Amino acid sequence: MMSREIITVKTADEELMKAEINKVAASYPASLARDVRAAYSAAEKKEYQESAEICSRLLDQKVVPEIQVLLGNDYFLQGQFGPAEEVFSDLVTDYPEVMEYHIYHGRVNHALGRYEDAVKELGEFYPLEEYLPFYYTSYGDSLQQIGKLRQSREAFYADVEYFDKTGEIVSQEMLDGAFQNLLYLDITLGNRKYPEDLQTYYRFLERAEMTDMMQEYLAGTIVCLCGLMRSKWYRPLFLEFITHIKNAGLLTNAGPQKTLESAFASWESFAYHEDNRICSLVETYLSSNYRKAYLREDLLREDDKKMVDAEVLSYEWYMCRYVPEHWDILDYIRDTYPYSWALTSAFLEEIRTDAQKTTDRKLEELYSFSKALPRNRDMTRGQFMESVQRAYKAVSADKKEPAYVYDGDGTYKKIQAKVGRNDPCPCGSGKKYKKCCGR
Repeated sequence: MMSREIITVKTADEELMKAEINKVAASYPASLARDVRAAYSAAEKKEYQESAEICSRLLDQKVVPEIQVLLGNDYFLQGQFGPAEEVFSDLVTDYPEVMEYHIYHGRVNHALGRYEDAVKELGEFYPLEEYLPFYYTSYGDSLQQIGKLRQSREAFYADVEYFDKTGEIVSQEMLDGAFQNLLYLDITLGNRKYPEDLQTYYRFLERAEMTDMMQEYLAGTIVCLCGLMRSKWYRPLFLEFITHIKNAGLLTNAGPQKTLESAFASWESFAYHEDNRICSLVETYLSSNYRKAYLREDLLREDDKKMVDAEVLSYEWYMCRYVPEHWDILDYIRDTYPYSWALTSAFLEEIRTDAQKTTDRKLEELYSFSKALPRNRDMTRGQFMESVQRAYKAVSADKKEPAYVYDGDGTYKKIQAKVGRNDPCPCGSGKKYKKCCGR
C-alpha cells in the first residue's frame, strides 16, 4: 500500500482568511504586523523554511497559538516531523479543549509511524461534525497500519464521500491517495463495494488536472492495484481498470505510461501462466523479458542483475531451439499477448527470419558469458555444449513447473521467486516485493 500524507494550512474563503490573518497580526505590536503577514504569505507560496524562520522570531516576542500552528505546519511540510511534533504537543498541552490542535498532533504521530498513538488521538473525534481536510486520510492509514482494515476503509470512504456529495477537491493528490486505499481495501475485504467506488474514482479522474505529480500518483495507484491480481477473481476487474485509464488518455508522461504498459504486461503474465498453449519454457522466456524491461535496476543487487541477464540469455537460446519446431507460437504470442510481444518481437522475428544464424549467435553469447565466470575458465567447448543441451532437454517439457536456468557451471537452478520477498519490487514502486507485486 502507498500512503500519502499531505498537510497544508487550512484553506478558507479568501476574505475570511484575510480577516483571520489581520486578527493574528493585531495580537502583536504594530511593528511586527508586517512579519505576521509575511509568514502567512511565505507559507502560501510554499516557502516553508522562510515562513518558519519568521514564525520563530514572532514566537520569541509573543506566543500566539495561530503562529504556533503555522510553524508546526511549516516544519511538517519540510519533513521535520520531530520539531513539528514538539510544536503541536505544546498546543494540545496548553489548549486541551481545542480539537484542531489534537488533530494536527495526531497527524504528526501518523507521519512519525506512531500509529497506535495516532489512532487513539484522531479516533477521539471520529466522525467529524464538520469536514476537515486530511483528517480521514491520516486516521485511515493509521488504522490500516495496525490491522483494523474495516475501520480504515470507512475512514478513507469519508474523504471520497465528501467529494462525491460536494464535488470539492481540496487536494487532488490527497484524494487520489484516499481512492487508492479505498479500492485496495474493497478488494482485500471482499465487501462488494469496489464497482461503486471505482465509478466514483472515474468521476474524480475526469475532473482532476493531470499534472506531473498527479500522473505519478495515478501510476502509483495502478502499481498498488496490480499487486492484488493474486486474487484470480480480481484480474478481469484490473484489466477493465487499466483499459479505462488507457482509453481515457490520462497518462501522457513517459514514466507513468511505462507503468501502465507494465501493468498490461503483468496482467498478461497471469494469463499465460494459465494458458495451456504456453509451455513452461515460453512462459519463463516471456516473464524474464518482462522483468528485464520493467525492473528498477538501481534498486537491485548486482548479483540479481546478473541473474536476470543470465536468465534472459539462456531462454533466448532455448527459444532458438524451440520455435523452429513450433512456428505457430510466434503468431499466437503476437495475437494473444500484445504487450509481451512488444517486449520480445524484435528477437522472435530474428528467429523467424533466420533461425540458424540467430541460434549460432546466441550460442556464442552464452558461451562467452559462461567462460567469463571464474569457475568456468577451464571448461572446454565440448563440456559447454553438453551442459546447454542437457539444460534445453530439462526445460523443453511442456509443464508448468519451476523454470531451469543454465548458470554456466553445469547446474540448472530452479527459479521460483525471481525476486526475494524483502527485495525492492521490480515494478518500480519502491516498496518491498512482498507488499507490492509479490505472488
